[in-house]
Parts: sequence; C-alpha cells; structure tokens
Amino acid sequence: MRRAHAVTAVLGVIVAITVSSCAVGPDRGPELIPGGGGGNGPATSSSAPPPAPALAVPKTDLEWTDCAAGTSGRYGVARPAGVTIECAEFDSPVDRNKPDGEVVTIAATRARTAATPADAPPLVLTSGSDLPSSRTLMVMSAGPGRAFLDTHPVVAVDHRGIPQSGDLDCMTRLERSTIADNGLTSRGTTTQARISRLASAASSASDGCTETLTPYQLNFGAQFAAADLETLRQKWGVEHLGLIGVGEGSDVVLSYASLYGGRAGRIILDTPTPFGANARDRANLRAQGVQTALQGFAQRCSALDGCTLGTNGVGVMTGLLAKARAGRLDGLSDTTALNAITTTLALAPDRPDALLDLSRAITGADRGDTAALVRLADRAATLRTTDGALVSRCNDVTGPVGQNEIPGLVDAWTKQNPLTGADSALSLVRCNGWASGNGARPPSSLPTDPLILNGTRDPVNGGNGANTLVPLFMNAGAEPVTVSWDGLGFSVLGRSACAAQVAAEYVKKTPLEGPTQRGCPT
Repeated sequence: MRRAHAVTAVLGVIVAITVSSCAVGPDRGPELIPGGGGGNGPATSSSAPPPAPALAVPKTDLEWTDCAAGTSGRYGVARPAGVTIECAEFDSPVDRNKPDGEVVTIAATRARTAATPADAPPLVLTSGSDLPSSRTLMVMSAGPGRAFLDTHPVVAVDHRGIPQSGDLDCMTRLERSTIADNGLTSRGTTTQARISRLASAASSASDGCTETLTPYQLNFGAQFAAADLETLRQKWGVEHLGLIGVGEGSDVVLSYASLYGGRAGRIILDTPTPFGANARDRANLRAQGVQTALQGFAQRCSALDGCTLGTNGVGVMTGLLAKARAGRLDGLSDTTALNAITTTLALAPDRPDALLDLSRAITGADRGDTAALVRLADRAATLRTTDGALVSRCNDVTGPVGQNEIPGLVDAWTKQNPLTGADSALSLVRCNGWASGNGARPPSSLPTDPLILNGTRDPVNGGNGANTLVPLFMNAGAEPVTVSWDGLGFSVLGRSACAAQVAAEYVKKTPLEGPTQRGCPT
C-alpha cells in the first residue's frame, strides 16, 4: 500500500506518553570539581553582567492528567518511584506565519516530586529529533538527576512529527526498512551497491513524504519545534521560558533564542550538537564521539565480573558488525545492530546488570543467537528512526554530501572509527534528494549566559559538539559555564546529581559565580 495523503491525518491528535529509565555509570556524589572541564579560573569582566530574566509559574496552565501507568506499560519500564508523571497536549500552528491554518497537536509531559515547590517555575525540556523528549525526561525522573525535580517541575515537549506529537506516516515499508539498514540487503552487498540502493529509497521516500505533507513538508525542522515552544509560552502567559536542550534539542533551544529574542530566560544545553554545522562535519563529529562512548562501555564492562565481552570488547563489537554487514546475522544489519547497542547504552538503567545484559546480547548475537539484540534493535527503531524523526533531520540538513563522495568517506572514517565510521558516512545518504529548509541563524545576542553540561561519552551524538559552539557564544557576547562529565549515557542532567545541583543553582541565580570550566565526578 502507498501512503495516506491527508495532512489532517498526519497531523492528528496524539496523546503524550512517557517512560522511565536512568543511566549507566553511577554518580559518586554531588561534589563539584572546579576546573575539571579544562580551565580553573573565574570569568573576568570589567563590569558585573545583568541578572537573568525572572521566570514565573504559568498564568494559564495546560490540563494535566496522570499518565504514569500508561507510559510504564508502553515502554516496559518501571514507574519512577516518588515522581508524579502527568501528560497534556496543546495545538500549535504548523506555520506561525499562517495562524489560521493547520495545527499540529504537541504532546507535553510533566515530572515533579512531592518536594517540588508549588510556586517553582517549570523548565521546558526538548531532546529534538534524537529521542522523544518525554523519554529523555524519564531518564531524569529515574536517575540521580531527579534531584533537580525537587527544585523545579520539568515539562518535556515532544518534537513535532514523532509518534507523540503529530505522528508522521509517509514512507512505505520497503523505504523505511532500506533506510533503517542503510541500504544493506539480507545477503550483504558492496558499499557502492549499498549506497545506490539507499539513495534510491531516500529519493522515493522524499517524493512520497513531500506528496503527503505538501505544503508543510519543510515545517518539521528545529526552528518549527522552537515555534511550538513559543506557542507554549504564550499559552502559559509568561514572559520567559527556562529551556533545557539535550543533544539535538540544543539546536531547538538555540533556534528559539535566535527567533524569539529575549524570551529565553534560562538556557541549559546538555551535551549539545554543533549548531549550524554542515552535514559532513556533524556526521564526522558524531562518528568520533560515539566511538569514544563505545570504547568507554567496553572498558567499564571488562571491569565487571560476568562481562561476556572480555578484555577486548571493541574487537568483539567490530567482529559482530562485520558479520552483520556480510549478511550473516539473522534479522540484523550492521546499522540496526549498532543502533541497538548505542540506544541501549543511552537509556540503560544505572546499575552494572545493565552493562552485563547488553554484553550478553552482543556476544549471543556474535555466536548466531540474535534474539536478544533484535529485540533491542526493534525498541531502538521505535525511538530513533521513525518517519517523523527522519523528516525532521532532513529538514535541518545543510551542505548535503554528494553521493559520489560517500565511498571515500566510508573508507576514511572507518579507519579512524572502526565501529561508527561507515554508519555515519552511509547515513549521510538518507537525506539526499530531500528538500531542506532555511535553518535559523545563530543568535546575535542572548538574554542570559548559558549553562553547558557536556557528556564526553554520549552514545547518541558523542561529546564533541560543545567545543564547536565557542564562536557562537563569542559572537553573541555570552560567557557560558561549562560542566564536563565523563559518565556513559544520554543527558548529563539526568545522570549526575552534581550536574543537577549546578543546574538548580543556575536557575536560581544567573549568572553563576566561580569558574567557567568545571567538572562533575562519574
């Protein structure tokens, strides 16, 4: 069957759901390590910077309903103890320039504890198109980062187009599976044949999604997700939003700061991606950073009794991906196997058993028993490779890479990053032939100095994006405080009690005093 063509069906009402999880790599305590991120001196300035804009509780709130049980059931995870999980939704214009036109229903999820003050302003969290924001919020709710919830409620706003917010369904099954496998067939194939097959599927999917979504096919990028946050601000009737951008959600937050001037009352960027970078640079940085995260996983697992990866976990994973690439693993391509591993690491509970379970799934698949890793791959696909996630990412692509350049990048990046290089290079083809919008320009000024929480071993994007933002902050006249964390997982704020403490201090009193480069223990 081909696609449905009704935009109204695509932009239907989706009720928000949430899930619970926490992180790999226990936080040993809330102690802050000044200078731990590479510097050790306080910021110098000729005059004290002005205080950040005041945050306020909503004058008109959304209609929240308890949704903890439903979210736990959907994702098969335990309900986070002591945390109230509530869901709501609101309509936002598909195009803010046409306020009387179509609307998309946006899902919101709120987390708070019994200790959260009733008069504490909420912070708004987005993880962009990386993962559903509601899923990312559950990392915080079940991990050490829940300490932040004791000071402020956090409202996760799911990116438009993903299953919780106006789910998109615009690709055929064949297109979807071909893109998910980066063009690999069940029998394996050459790199060149793989690229051709992927490019054909990407072009066909682009045609179909454009046909389904016209005239809104370019309205799913970061700047439109930022517009949904502005809709929420207006519905709340507040002057400023406190914003938390995790991973690609940092692009949404910086787009908001660019498009809506001084409305960003706080800016927390949690392991940000390189705002405005071209497709090649983003993919290369991701390959390097995720390779580092996988090396960290192998190292930490080897120190645990019962780790089936042994002392050469990188070698085991490299061999596994080679078998999958050759078509020797039932139900898995190298791309889906890698997605299973990285997504599981990103969201795994904060206990050694999580690493051991993943190690058993990997070595089982390496021996030919793929059932456990296939289950993890299917779970990862529902979170990260939906139609809406692909459309959103392709909307944001700048400087697409020519198909003829991909074989050279596969060779070069694989030599540098054996686990991730080929996947990152091939994934560039997914958006070839897709229309891309004009992204928001970098903000020329910021109403407050940002707080950067940078995870150096992030399995989704890697931890290299923060350094690329230095010129942006210089041009905006901002001097952020950066806190580095060497733990393993997605979202520093969700995993580190130390980072949660710094974030709470930042929301209370901005700008922060003391060193601008710091570190939190793992």
